[in-house]
Amino acid sequence: MKRLGLLVIGIAMTNLAMSQTASPELVSSAGDSFNNTSYQLDWSIGECITTTHTAGDYVLTQGFHQDSYVITAVEDLRADIDMSVYPNPTTDFISLKVESSKVEAMQYTITDFTGRVLQIENFADDIEQINFSNYAVGTYFITVSENNQLIKSFKIIKN
Repeated sequence: MKRLGLLVIGIAMTNLAMSQTASPELVSSAGDSFNNTSYQLDWSIGECITTTHTAGDYVLTQGFHQDSYVITAVEDLRADIDMSVYPNPTTDFISLKVESSKVEAMQYTITDFTGRVLQIENFADDIEQINFSNYAVGTYFITVSENNQLIKSFKIIKN
């Protein structure tokens, strides 16, 4: 009997140790929360299914609403700098063109699909000719930075 009690306690402790707590999170394009002395209104766009059950003064709503929002916007990091890469896809060389007066302060980094850094070079001119003939067929990334600040990133396909 003692063994059975210890086994039950051990299983219960194991389940407690392996349990997780996950705060609900909603990725949505819009939402907000309003309240005053007589009502509360929470809304969001993006929940697939919601159901509301009422019984007297009690309201139960399936789904959830967050009381704080994090807004993420995609912006052009440096709107004053125009860049282009061509031809893409490539077999041998690509041209990286930068239209800026501060080209000398910029550098580009080439990484492979796994994130391994293959080449880091400083800009010498506003059009850099980059040799891809030594790289295997695959996907590569070129990131352009100025004073260790990312300006732009390009995905390059090598045929």
